[in-house]
Amino acid sequence: MTASLRQAFVTALDESVREAHATHAELDEALEAMAHAAVEARGPLGVSSEELVAHVARVAGTKTDPGSLASLRAGDLYLACACASPAGRDRALALFDAEYGRDIDLAIARSGNVNLGKDEFRQLLRDKLFVPRGERPPKIADYAGRGDLRSWVRVTALRMIVDIVRSKNAGKEISVETEMLGAMPAPNEDPELDYIQRVYKSEFKDALQSAFGSLTPRERNLLRHQVIHGLNIDQVGAIYRVHRTTAFRWIEKARKSLLRETRAALMSRLRVGSGEFLSIMRVVQGDLDVSMRRLLVSEIEAEPGSASRDD
Repeated sequence: MTASLRQAFVTALDESVREAHATHAELDEALEAMAHAAVEARGPLGVSSEELVAHVARVAGTKTDPGSLASLRAGDLYLACACASPAGRDRALALFDAEYGRDIDLAIARSGNVNLGKDEFRQLLRDKLFVPRGERPPKIADYAGRGDLRSWVRVTALRMIVDIVRSKNAGKEISVETEMLGAMPAPNEDPELDYIQRVYKSEFKDALQSAFGSLTPRERNLLRHQVIHGLNIDQVGAIYRVHRTTAFRWIEKARKSLLRETRAALMSRLRVGSGEFLSIMRVVQGDLDVSMRRLLVSEIEAEPGSASRDD
């Protein structure tokens, strides 16, 4: 079995990384461990171990190395492979619905006025995930096993909701700045929203902290004055001895800088586009106020140089 796994895996690899894997001393052991872990996690799904490792080789593309195989989520990859394969489709689809149906329902329930029932949305998402498009395999076959399948399904559902909203608005761009920067929201007590937040909470906090560190001392201080101290633009202007218009412009610049850097960090961490970022911000916005306050509680920082009206 070990030799057949190696052959199936290496044959399906991208040619540019084939030699590196083929000569890896522990490849046989890694493939055996992956196949065993997959069945242990999901039970038999009608897809052979050779089909599984060939699927992993195809979705890995050039973004893998022999040592990274152990870090892939074997059970999730096995389920995705079975959902994409006629051999294991029926049992795999039933398992997929049982495990991820609630996540899909929550995505549409929290999406606002999309005018789609959960059954209709589920069917649209099933078509997107499990129906091949010409020569292309089903979308579920794109899942590469680097993060958990639940997060991947949620992001795919959120992306589809954004696409639906945009199509109904004739392709009009949705303003991310308006969604995120309108007003710092109070913490949300909705248990369903909290259920969704757990997927992104850690990534969001890390992205926000990274973005906060990229701001200038003055930008951080301006946010402290507004969020922690509750000062209005006239009071901030008085501190810096500038007109209220200048104070307003500075604060807006600081907020937009924080948004821009948070968006860049989060999109990089989760490998999502601007549409997914907007959807993620909608579900984590209840944590924004708390996270912001925790970052801003430190003392006012010294600001290099002096304030002027021309800054």
